[in-house]
Amino acid sequence: MAKISRILLPVDFTECSVATLDHARLLAETFKADLYLFYAMPGPEQYKGLALETDWFSTYHRQLKHEAELALDNFVARHMQGFEPVDKATRVGDVVEEVISYAKKKKIDLIITASHGCQRAERQVYGSIAESLCSKACCPVMIIHS
Repeated sequence: MAKISRILLPVDFTECSVATLDHARLLAETFKADLYLFYAMPGPEQYKGLALETDWFSTYHRQLKHEAELALDNFVARHMQGFEPVDKATRVGDVVEEVISYAKKKKIDLIITASHGCQRAERQVYGSIAESLCSKACCPVMIIHS
């Protein structure tokens, strides 16, 4: 029987993430598993074709990453009283690729994600993040209807 000792919860700070957190926390407590929180923000490749000054864009992106780290800390403080995650991380880049890369690095046993969240229009056209995670992840993915 497979052992679940590391659970990854990608969040996007929406109410869907909060609802999914309840399920992730319950499973982590039930299996005595470590819970990892993760947020990925779009990288520079999302802005292809735009003429952006490199220095300005680099500074802007650093600031966005800093804001994302603060938002993740705030998410933990507001919604995880009495249950601290083992690790929380933010990455810049394609959401699915970053989640999968992090899951491999941390040897995650289960990814729990919301069925819907904060998606850009092109994601809605080309397929959801949850769908992509299911087909590309290195471990089982549990999708919580939201």
